[in-house]
Amino acid sequence: HRPPSVTSDFGVREWRKPRRSYAGARRKILVIDNEEADRELLVNVLQPLGFEVRTAASGHDALDLLTTGYQPDAVLLDLAMPGIDGWETLRRLRALGGAQPQVAIVSANAFDRVLDNSLGVEPQDYVLKPVRHSELLDWLERKLHLVWQEAPVPTAPATQPPVNAPANEPVPAPPRAALLALQELVKLGYF
Repeated sequence: HRPPSVTSDFGVREWRKPRRSYAGARRKILVIDNEEADRELLVNVLQPLGFEVRTAASGHDALDLLTTGYQPDAVLLDLAMPGIDGWETLRRLRALGGAQPQVAIVSANAFDRVLDNSLGVEPQDYVLKPVRHSELLDWLERKLHLVWQEAPVPTAPATQPPVNAPANEPVPAPPRAALLALQELVKLGYF
């Protein structure tokens, strides 16, 4: 098993150690997306790394949370939402004043990245769905100036054979089609 590779400033592929946590104060992230599955995916990626993650199912819910004094370090914002869309949510977030969080647009539409927008969102501040974990973590590293740490991998408990199975009977492998489908989901970032 090899860790994910990254391209250095010189265009050379390098192997990166797994990111398991980061140094310093815990960072707060607000995920704004009307799709529950998308919110849950981001929470499941970020919380185990030590981020304090809050979610909002709409722009209105997010703005209500922000007006109560919640100050995230970063916002992961979907554009296509009912009610007020992501652009309007971002306009209103910026109008609140105060300390402004880093904002990444998380969108399934690759064309959003090249749109000329009046809010100054740069192409590098877009994360395409399905979210690749490495891309999201790279963005957070850049924007929040994170220093990743590699914690020891917890060891899995010894597995016991099923109660009904003889101890020396081999466990059958899943069908090849199921393994290939699983491999494709992992490549997309759905662990």
